[in-house]
Amino acid sequence: MQEFVPVILGFMLGVLIAVRASGRRQLILIAAALLVSAATATVLSSEYRGSWLYLLPDLVEAASGLALGHILARRLDPTPR
Repeated sequence: MQEFVPVILGFMLGVLIAVRASGRRQLILIAAALLVSAATATVLSSEYRGSWLYLLPDLVEAASGLALGHILARRLDPTPR
């Protein structure tokens, strides 16, 4: 169940970024959102106590959720960009 945390956080942030930001700001927010959601998941699950290397799988999970949310929000948004 803990593995869904970075995916869900990434998904929500991906939708928010797709709707609210554009251009270079969007890229900066995506990078920040990935780090924040992965670090949050690692800390909440207490995996960091074993090793900070657990951040890497959480980063991949957050990236997949963010990409899914971003793509879905772009497809459902009728406003051309």
